[in-house]
Amino acid sequence: MIKFDTFYIQCPRCKSWMEGHLIISSMVNHSVLYSDGKILNDGYITENQKMIICPACSHWSWVEKYEAPYISKTRPQETYYTWNSWRFYGAHFVSNKGRMALVKHYKNFLNNGNYNIEQEIYFRRLMWWAFNDLVRNRHQLNIDCYTSKEMSFKVWYRNRKKIKEGMAVFKKCHDYFKENLRILIDLYKLRYTPDDEEYESVNLDIIEIYRQLGEFEKAKELLSQTTRRTHFISMIERKVEERDDLVFLVSG
Repeated sequence: MIKFDTFYIQCPRCKSWMEGHLIISSMVNHSVLYSDGKILNDGYITENQKMIICPACSHWSWVEKYEAPYISKTRPQETYYTWNSWRFYGAHFVSNKGRMALVKHYKNFLNNGNYNIEQEIYFRRLMWWAFNDLVRNRHQLNIDCYTSKEMSFKVWYRNRKKIKEGMAVFKKCHDYFKENLRILIDLYKLRYTPDDEEYESVNLDIIEIYRQLGEFEKAKELLSQTTRRTHFISMIERKVEERDDLVFLVSG
């Protein structure tokens, strides 16, 4: 069973308190990895939310690291907002409407214009994930998910309906989805060099982005320059050959 480490964070403007939770990684039972780099541990996103909107006054706070002086482990005496009231800005991200609400929040952050390159990469990467969430579980459309007893017929049928609705929304938003990815590639190339520790993982992101843009020849060219041979890279190569441009499940 997953466990959390509870913390409290105070809004710098109105001084309201918010409760938060950090996943204790050693207690995670099941991890899922997708081709866009999104990881779910027992259904929860691993990465900490760096942009927080206060539920009381709507003030935006950027928290780079969840440590003192930004957070406290001491429970405040005052009333505080629960984690779900501000996590993902209150959006119910397991629904298609909630996913598009997340996209809207990320657009608002980017339209604000008050951010550096690392912050813009952060928002655009999360927007990439939010768009992909609309089609992320398309493998569950297969009747095998029911016949293998992975889920009941009722759950499979309900999921099937939601996934098809998500795919329709994704199709309508595809132009903006692609625009965001092209900007993200430019930001990656501007920010990272071969000397950076993150360069190798960023390069894999760029290959995956070209694949999701449908630029299969460019993705194939970059794959041919990759010296590493991993299960993930082999899967990307297969998807490129199949000319499949949607996010896919890597493991889990």
